[in-house]
Amino acid sequence: MDSLNDLVKHFDDQTVFDVDHKEVSFHQYIENNINKVGVICLSESKDNLLMWAHYAKEHKGIVAGINNFGSSNIFQKLFMPSALALSSLIDYTPFDGTARPIMYRKGLRYRNDRFDFDYSNICVEGGARILSEIFLQKSEEWIYEKEHRITLRLEQADKVIVCNLHDLQNAKIKNDIVSAEWTKFNEGNNCYEISLMEIDDEILRYVVSSSLAELSGNNKNIYLMKLGSSAISHCLLGLNCDVNTDDLNAGYARSTGYLEFWRAIKNNSYYCLEFEQI
Repeated sequence: MDSLNDLVKHFDDQTVFDVDHKEVSFHQYIENNINKVGVICLSESKDNLLMWAHYAKEHKGIVAGINNFGSSNIFQKLFMPSALALSSLIDYTPFDGTARPIMYRKGLRYRNDRFDFDYSNICVEGGARILSEIFLQKSEEWIYEKEHRITLRLEQADKVIVCNLHDLQNAKIKNDIVSAEWTKFNEGNNCYEISLMEIDDEILRYVVSSSLAELSGNNKNIYLMKLGSSAISHCLLGLNCDVNTDDLNAGYARSTGYLEFWRAIKNNSYYCLEFEQI
């Protein structure tokens, strides 16, 4: 963080507002919030052999094609709590559901070439600007992935599966969650399933979701955002995939949109994939 601290010396304001901790340094802001951000990773490429090998179990898997790539409307209803309206998380909104392209670099932007970029609005945009940049940069060795990322606050989750609810510090919120009708206990995995979308009161939902975000240090916990039914427009079956289209539960995706199925086939003349519609 030394390079970030050096950069901050040139800002008009060297502290930033944190909704939980009030005025803090940029360094401390990142420390407080970096584990409360979720990342959805997407790719421009549907036929990259390395991507199929690494992320689809050696071509045995399935790829979901996202409709309106780069748009902010792929979620059913993205939670944007007004409780954060006075914080830097909303002044600058990298957590709006938009897919943004990865910057492939040799190092973090604010470390290697920090004075080649415009940081003049940083005091208005707040700590979220620096925080989001961390998730939107990657070593140039990965440039073949052609990756785009959607970064979201865990407080925006529509459903949370949490295995360590007992670690919640606030006893009242803990008891309210356990006894609520939007909470179910799954005895099979000994976890609570909390459907935040069922909470009508925005303030209550934010209080609950922000408390659950504090438990993100446990990697068994899962924070889920619900896609809109028309978000997935096509489904690609891998070259070695033995799944049939009838095996896929695609009713939700088909309910408001048109869903196409394609299967990868090998081009015998070149090292590449082609696709045929099923």
